[in-house]
Formats: sequence, structure tokens, C-alpha cells
Amino acid sequence: MKRPPLPVRRSLAEGYREAFTRLGRTLVVVAVVQGAVALVAAPLLVALFGLATRASGLTAVTTTTFGQFLRSPAGLAIAITSLVLVAAALLAQAAIFAFIADARLRDGGFTARGVARRLGERLSDLLRRPSTLLLIPYLVLVVPLGQAGIGSVLTRWIAIPRFVTDEIVKTPMLAIAYIVVILLLWWVNLRLIFTIPLLALTDMTAPRALARSWMLTRWRSVRVVALLAGVLVPLAIGSMILAGAALLPTLISDATVPDASLAVASLSLGALQVAVFFFVGVMLMVQAQTLVAALRAAQAWEDAPLTVAGPRRRVGRPLAVTVVTASVLAFGGASAAASGPLDEVADGATLVLAHRGFTASGVENTIPALDAANAAGADLVEMDVQQTADGRWVLMHDTDLKRLAGKDTSVGALTLAEATAITVHDEEGRTAKIPSLREYLQRADELGQQLLIEIKVHGGETPDYVEGLIDLIDEVDGADEHIYHTLSADVVDEFTRLRPDLTIGYIVPISFGGVPDTPASFLVLEQSVYTQQRRDDIWNTGKAVFVWTVQDEADMRELMRDRVDGIITDHPDLAVKTLEDVTGEKGLSARLADAVGRLIATP
Repeated sequence: MKRPPLPVRRSLAEGYREAFTRLGRTLVVVAVVQGAVALVAAPLLVALFGLATRASGLTAVTTTTFGQFLRSPAGLAIAITSLVLVAAALLAQAAIFAFIADARLRDGGFTARGVARRLGERLSDLLRRPSTLLLIPYLVLVVPLGQAGIGSVLTRWIAIPRFVTDEIVKTPMLAIAYIVVILLLWWVNLRLIFTIPLLALTDMTAPRALARSWMLTRWRSVRVVALLAGVLVPLAIGSMILAGAALLPTLISDATVPDASLAVASLSLGALQVAVFFFVGVMLMVQAQTLVAALRAAQAWEDAPLTVAGPRRRVGRPLAVTVVTASVLAFGGASAAASGPLDEVADGATLVLAHRGFTASGVENTIPALDAANAAGADLVEMDVQQTADGRWVLMHDTDLKRLAGKDTSVGALTLAEATAITVHDEEGRTAKIPSLREYLQRADELGQQLLIEIKVHGGETPDYVEGLIDLIDEVDGADEHIYHTLSADVVDEFTRLRPDLTIGYIVPISFGGVPDTPASFLVLEQSVYTQQRRDDIWNTGKAVFVWTVQDEADMRELMRDRVDGIITDHPDLAVKTLEDVTGEKGLSARLADAVGRLIATP
């Protein structure tokens, strides 16, 4: 049986030709569609999620409060509505580009009214069908996690948290399984790449469109990759050219007129933001037109032509003038907004915390890793403690010993003597004994090393375990010599009740909404949760902000310039050096380069 053709070269040629020979109209489409998504849809959805949080009686939805959120009918209803709206907005965004692409390929023109009418008809038809719910997991999970093609700002927040992937890759089998799952999601995205164009341009239901795309791409994955690569590679090259053009004026200014560098860098970053907005939008139009051209070829081969057509009409001058005016205003606003962050200089006060010690030189949560972290210059060493079956305390992150010792048992099932007799190892072959908390505290005292002690809860603790832990630390080293944090809101409450004079933090791996309601002295944010706005909101409550697990040097520089109170990292040596480099740095080029890098990485 012959397979439908998916012509690569011809489809790409048609995609680029239609986008760039009518570049003015393409820019207007980008401004209207992408502007509506960025300035209307995205803020509206954020507001709806905030409303859902407040309707549940919460200030923020975290891993601890998620159960309460699910038990709130009002909050859950608003959240479900928000997810439906996310899917609808994603569908509408992609469908509009598909409508315009098809109309251009048919007769060269379209009208805004015609596109709006067709969009309304298709959305109305699809939303009446229960089977359309299949699009929610596809659009909200499979597409953003699979990362095939240019994505949407609406799903930028959907990703596997870095702390999860960091833990996964520490176990070889889990790392392999993770890679397989990601590749599988990517492949599924390739196979379903024509789903949205089919939904937009035919009267198919969601299940039929998904099945049809799957059929059209059977044994065609390489061609689909070629279609997407023909868009993504030029996108990457063009982005790098724009980045270089944005950096050059500030490099010159730093060398010749340093006092003008802040203004030059702000204007450059503002101009780059507008340029990237339009460039990515144009390439999104190219992607849509390329896919529609390939789909049209496949449908024509089977004598099942697409159905949408529109009368040819030029974009009205008033709309074009409005877009130009809005772009100029956006440039001014972006430049003004950029001056504040670019003017921030690291003050050297950010604490460097070694995550479970320095694991490049010792097994995590062991004495050798503590010694190495101290030698690397870490301000604090973060470590994990758990209670044993006999009410004592040892260092261990995982609740079981499979990863580090290859044993099918848990810390809570072992006595202190049994646990400390076990040898743990890492992937490099280093070994060490599991240390007791008493032993670890004594070594830290000898080194003069302050600790950040994470209190792990496995569910089998004694009723007075928090009090017992504090008493032990007081006995060995003085509980006020160290600081503490935990994932458990109950532990924070009990710890604060028993010893309000001590400093304890609340770990926030996932958070939506405002600042979590907690008596903790500081919040430990997972890196993907951190934003400057969230930092300011937390600071306004009088709490400090720590960020974990920060591994990349550019991320370290950004957070140090943001003057967060501490960063937790597996690379304390790099963090210490980076802090020295950025503290009091001169010139704007380095700061602008990092800002440009972040913008290009997540346009």
C-alpha cells in the first residue's frame, strides 16, 4: 500500500515564500495573534489560577496544600475551567495560523472577519463534543513535554521540575527510562503533528484528527523531523544573529563610554525583545504554512481536499498603523522595564550552600562530602536527616537504601547500629559509611562549618521526634549554631512552637498563587518556581529566599545579581568562584549577555 506523500522541500519552500513575500501582513498577524496570547490570554489564565487558589481558602497551592485544594469544589471547578481555557486558547492560536496558511496557499488572501467566523464555528462545534476533552492532555501535557516544533507561551510553565530530573539521572536505570519516555513523547508529537491543522481545516472530531495524523505520519517520522528542522534550525541561527546584534552596542559602550552602558543595554534588550517576539512569530507562521502545505499534498493524494478558503484582501492601513504604534510602545516599555534588572549588581551577600555536601568529592550526606564542601568554601552544608527504628538519627536523603547501598530496606526499619554499619557508594565508585547525626555534627563543629539540616519525614517517627532532634543537636553542638528546613508544614509548625528562637525554612518544590502561609523564617524555592516577582513577594513578608538546586553558572549569576539570600548547589566550588566574579562587576556586557541568553532560550 502506497503512503501519502509528505514533500519536504516543496512544503518548506511554500511555507517561507508565503510568509516572507507577504511579510507586512505576516507581521500584523503575529502582532495580533501572539499579542493577544501574551497580553490577554496568559494574564487571564494566571488570574484564574489565582482565583482558584483563593477560592480554596489558600494563599498558594503547594505540595503540602494540594490535597486541600482538591477538596475545594469551587477552587477545583475554577482550575478545571482554566485547563479547558488553556486548551481552547492553544487550539485557537494554532488554528488561526492554520486558517491563514491554508487561505494563502489556496488563493493568496484572507480576511480577519472570515478567520474569526471560521474559528468561532470550529470551536463551537468542538466544544459541544465530549470527545474534544482528549485534546486537553494532548495540548497541555504531551505537546509541551514532547517539545516538537515551536511552542506557546501558554505552556512555558509546563515542564518536569529540575529537582525531579536531577534525582532521576542519579540512578542509571531511571535515567535510561527517563530518556526513553522523553523520546517517546517527542515521537508521539511527531506522529500527531497534523492534529490541529486537521481540526481547523476539516470537520473532523478530535479522535478522528488524532487518528488521521497518526496514519499520515506512519513511517514518515524522518520527513516530519525534516519539516520541523527546516524551521527550527533557521530559527536558532536567526536568534543567535539577533543576540549578537543586541550585544554589540553595549560591548562598544563598555569600552568607550561606560556611563552610557545602562541606557544602551536597556534599549538593546528592549529592541531584542520586540525583535524576538516578531521573529519567533514569523517562524511560527512558517511552521504552520509548511505543515499545512504538507497536509494539503497528503490530502490531495487521497482526494480529500481541505475545506477552508477565504477571499483575498489586503491588511487595512489602520490595523497596520496600530501594530507599528504598539510595537514602538512595546519597545519603550520593554527598555524601561529592562533597566531595573540590568542595574542590579551582586552584593556578595548570597550564601552558597553545598547540596548534601560536595558530591563531586564524596558520597552525598557523608563525612567526606562534608569535608570537601568545607574545603570548597561553602557557607553552609545542606544535609538530610531521618529517624531510625530505635529513635536515633542518621544522614540519608532517600527513604530506602536501594540507590546508594543496593539494599531493599528503609532507614525507618533499621536501628542506628544497623544503619551506620552500611556502606554507601556513588556512581564514581567512592564509598563511605552512613554517618550518625551525632558523628556528623561533631565533625562539622571541628571544621567550624554551619549546616542547613533538612528534616526528612518517612512516616514512622516517634511522636516526639522533632523535640528529640532538637535536644540531640543542642547536646552536641548547640541547635542555634545551625539552620533547618523541611518539606513538611507540620514539622515547621512544631519546630516553631518548640523553639521559636531557631531558624527553620519551608521547602517549596511546586507553587501556584501567592506566598505560602507558614511561620517559617525563609522559603526554599525550586529553581523553576523562582521569579523576581515571587522573590519580592516573599521578601515583603519578611522571609528570606533560598533557591535550589542551582547547577548552571549562568543561573548562579542571575540569582546572585538578584541578591537572593542563598543558593543550594551540587557545585559549591563553582558557586563560590562565580560569586567572587559577579560581586561588584564592572560594565553591563556580562549582565546583558545573560539576559539575552535567557530570552533566546525561552522566547
